[in-house]
Amino acid sequence: MKIILKSSFFALLFSFSQMSIAGTFIDTASVVSVDKVYKQVRVEEPYKECYIKETIQNNGDGSATNEIIGGVIGGAIGNQFGEGDGKDIMTLAGILMGASIANDAEKAAGNGTQKVISQEVCENKVRQKIEKRLSHYKVTVDYNGSEVSFSTKRRPFDDVIKIEVTVDGLDN
Repeated sequence: MKIILKSSFFALLFSFSQMSIAGTFIDTASVVSVDKVYKQVRVEEPYKECYIKETIQNNGDGSATNEIIGGVIGGAIGNQFGEGDGKDIMTLAGILMGASIANDAEKAAGNGTQKVISQEVCENKVRQKIEKRLSHYKVTVDYNGSEVSFSTKRRPFDDVIKIEVTVDGLDN
């Protein structure tokens, strides 16, 4: 029984010596450098572009009433001529001729003048640009004679900062 107990004790002692010890603790380190790290970001920027658009407008009432009345009168006159299918063709020709004469008369009444109308036109547009934005800080510290770097969103302002140290043994 003593031999079994002694063997168990040595086996337990031997297994503890092979295990790695891991742990985390808080310590301090001296700040060696703090570097800003940037990233490029595509940004869409809306803007409004306005310009003056000029259009030419003929003088006239802008209504088709004169042309319609001219077409009706021309059709009635054309209907008086021709026989059979010729009567239909003459009616159609009278309609077209009457509308054309009314249109020409309207233009002549305005003396063929035109006026330029200026109007402001605005368009919404989007331009893309690349901006450089701060991503994070790369902090280098001196911890017990070794320089160690890490990334952080917060910039350290002190010369000595608290750090979290994790110790993890290596497996053989």
